[in-house]
Amino acid sequence: MKSRKVQQMSVDVSALYEICQRLEETSTKDSGDFQCCIDAVKSSDASTKKLAIQIVFRFFDSFPDKRVSALNTLMSQLNEPDVEVQKLVIKGLPSTCQRHADYVDQVGDVLAQLLSAHDRQESLLVRKSLSSLLVSHPKPTLVAMYCAVNDAENIDEKVTMLKFMDEKVSRLLKGELSPLMKRKIAKIYKAMLVSATPDEIELVLRFMGKSTQISDEEKLAVFTEALEELVERGLELDAEIDDGDAQDFISTVNNVVKIVLILNSAARSYTMPRKMTNYLFSKFGKLRLIHASDRKDIMKVLATVTHLGSYEEPDDFSCVIKLFDYLRVIFLDILCIWNERQCTNHLILNHIVLQFSDFRRFEHPISNVVND
Repeated sequence: MKSRKVQQMSVDVSALYEICQRLEETSTKDSGDFQCCIDAVKSSDASTKKLAIQIVFRFFDSFPDKRVSALNTLMSQLNEPDVEVQKLVIKGLPSTCQRHADYVDQVGDVLAQLLSAHDRQESLLVRKSLSSLLVSHPKPTLVAMYCAVNDAENIDEKVTMLKFMDEKVSRLLKGELSPLMKRKIAKIYKAMLVSATPDEIELVLRFMGKSTQISDEEKLAVFTEALEELVERGLELDAEIDDGDAQDFISTVNNVVKIVLILNSAARSYTMPRKMTNYLFSKFGKLRLIHASDRKDIMKVLATVTHLGSYEEPDDFSCVIKLFDYLRVIFLDILCIWNERQCTNHLILNHIVLQFSDFRRFEHPISNVVND
């Protein structure tokens, strides 16, 4: 007994091979031997650590009372700087769920978080392990992945996980999400659209355009809810901001750009309500202060909306007159430099003329502005 205690305290590769042989050959396995392997996973020696990891995975189901400790110890090695150790753990994690689903939530959550791994081989291993888990336990794995997406703070990570889910549900599982899971995913989409920066929202919209997890009707519902929340947020911001504060102005512009980008994805299916029309059209007077690229996006989308007639008319048409005043100035400026930059400005001029024609849909006394 004394020698066994010494053996447990000081374990190397040779000792681990002896333990593994005993565990293989005896029907009554000693939990002390298995605990010795769990402890060896934390070894500072790389060879000892890697062998111990393999042994723990191999006999994981033989010691039910040690599973929690073993799994936690194995997962702690995912923080090791040695990538090979991380890969060994990633490869073995699905084996802890082969005979039961007790740890699918924990394993699925961790693997989902690792989908954004920078190492290509590690990323492929994660995808393979997660795919294996999905085939064995589809429902709990999807729930675990949903939790990982919901908890992720980074939009890029969320999109990476959602892309994997989208791919595997349609190809690997050859099915579709349950109504409950669809509602949960739709809720995540909406939260991303509301919280994302203008750059991030483009990533989300591109993914949503290709995603098959929810239908086009469900996507439109997501767009509608996100737009309503963004308009409300914009109105609250308008009531609080200081017109002279640069940061407040940036926040307003970002909010407008986000609304416009979502509108661009839902333009032909979505009718812009009066509250949104009032909010967006009230920003025309500030267009001179907006960055040229943002200004172009806003003008292009709103011109399309008015051309399609998919909006409720605003309460105050003075904002439309401000728009025409602004367009007229741009139009004259373009003409003044036409000879210098003819090729470059040809498309811009055509776009402005289109906007003039689109906004003439308003049947209100603005003819003097147009005629000028």
